Amino acid sequence: MKIKILHKLLIRHNEIDKSKQSIWFLHGFADSGLAYKEVFESPISKDLNVYVVDLPGFGVSPINSDFISIKKQSDLLSKIILEETSEQEKVNIVAHSLGALIGTWTCQNLKDKINYYFNIEGNLTEADSYFSSKPLLFKTATEFADSFKKEIFELAKSEERYKRYYSSLSFSDPEGMKNWSFTSQEFIKDNICGFEFNNLTCNKIYIWGDVDTPIETQNFIKTHKIPNRLYKGIGHWHMVENSKELYSNINDIIKTV
Repeated sequence: MKIKILHKLLIRHNEIDKSKQSIWFLHGFADSGLAYKEVFESPISKDLNVYVVDLPGFGVSPINSDFISIKKQSDLLSKIILEETSEQEKVNIVAHSLGALIGTWTCQNLKDKINYYFNIEGNLTEADSYFSSKPLLFKTATEFADSFKKEIFELAKSEERYKRYYSSLSFSDPEGMKNWSFTSQEFIKDNICGFEFNNLTCNKIYIWGDVDTPIETQNFIKTHKIPNRLYKGIGHWHMVENSKELYSNINDIIKTV
C-alpha cells in the first residue's frame, strides 16, 4: 500500500498501472479509509488501480473550508478522479453508508465515465440516518462527538466491527461530522437520496445485509425494484464483516462489464 495527497485528501492506493481501470472507495459517516484495509489483500488490488479516500474531516484528511457541505465534497472528489484517471475511459465507485450520497453525486457528475457503482448500505430512506442525524440533537459538535464516542465504545466491547469503527471515529473531526449531518438532511428528507440512486443510468447495485438495514429501506428496495444483492447475516460494515466474499464478488462483477 502506498499513500498520496491530492487536494488535501489522503488517499491509500496500490501500485498504479495506467492500463487498468481504477476503483475508488468512499467511507461513511465518522469513518475513514481504514474501513477498507482488507481490499489491499484482495483480488481487486491485483486487477484494478485501488484508491481508498479519507474524505475531508475524517481519517487524516483535514476539513477543507472550500468544501464544507457533503454535496460540494462530491465535486471535489469528481475533480480528483478526472485528474487522476485522465488516461482511463472508465472508473468504478464503491461507497458506504452516508458516503454513498457522495458516491451517487460523483456518478452523476462523471456520467459515462462510470463503469460500475457499488453502494454498500448507503442511505436510501430517512430511516438509514440512524447515526448520521444524531448531531442534530446536540448544541455543539463537541458535545455530540463526546456522546457518540461513548456510545460506540460500549458497542466495541462486544462487536469486532465496532472496534474498527471506533478507531476511525477517534480521528474524525467533530465539525466534519456536524458538516455531513447538517448538510445531508435536505437530501435524506422524503427519501430523495434513494430516488437519486435509483435514477442513475450507470451500472449499479445496492449491497445490503438483513442485520441492520431498516425495514423502510428493505421495502424501498423491493418497491422500486432497485438492483441489489443481499448478504444474509451481515450487518452494516460488509467490508469488515464479510471482506473476502464481498471483494471477490465485486471483482467478478467488474469483469463482466
